[in-house]
Amino acid sequence: MKRTLLATLLLATAACSSGGGTEGTMTETDFETKIASAIAFDPSLLHPGDRVVYFVKRSGETQTQKYSWAAVAEEPGSVWIENKVPFDPRPMIVKTKIERGGKVLEQWIGEPGGIPAKSYPNPRQTGAEPKPVRDSESAKADSKEAPDRIVVGGKPYDCTRVTTNLSYPDGRKSTMINWFSKEVPFPATKSLGGLVKRQFGRLAMELVVGDKDGHAELVIPPPEK
Repeated sequence: MKRTLLATLLLATAACSSGGGTEGTMTETDFETKIASAIAFDPSLLHPGDRVVYFVKRSGETQTQKYSWAAVAEEPGSVWIENKVPFDPRPMIVKTKIERGGKVLEQWIGEPGGIPAKSYPNPRQTGAEPKPVRDSESAKADSKEAPDRIVVGGKPYDCTRVTTNLSYPDGRKSTMINWFSKEVPFPATKSLGGLVKRQFGRLAMELVVGDKDGHAELVIPPPEK
């Protein structure tokens, strides 16, 4: 199970580091923010209505950012997920159709209640995908698990605390601590459950909502005839 979780965490790291820019343009702050504000989950375990909402805050700062994930619909063999992220001046939603096995089939981006634009697959997009700022496949990782009980938002959770240390070829190191609970939707694995809290660098991510009330906020336009 440790091997499965470690692969999940490394996958999240690789996905985040490749999503915000090309190699050499992402700052340490950008990297921390992308990792701290992403979750890894198993699409095969999701049910329509599953929803999680998190607050992300940097140590020493008063600003809090809000991120959410919701399973808003399902189709044979796949599920639609809406990920709402902070954006200036208004939040944006990334709506993704994912196979239960994990393959991304379709993706749209837009403002809540607005008209979305299709971002994948995009026939007009050319060139290779940007390289990850840090190649997680070449990173050395050490992950340890331990039972823990924490209180988040005034509610106690029986958790599995997972501490993952990553050492990169360039000499840099990072440590991520995740607390998972079976009470929380969007499980990383069946045995762990969903994310309750994360500590990564100067950023903390804490659960504020974990329920079955997720609903679509971004409507995909019908296919053109």
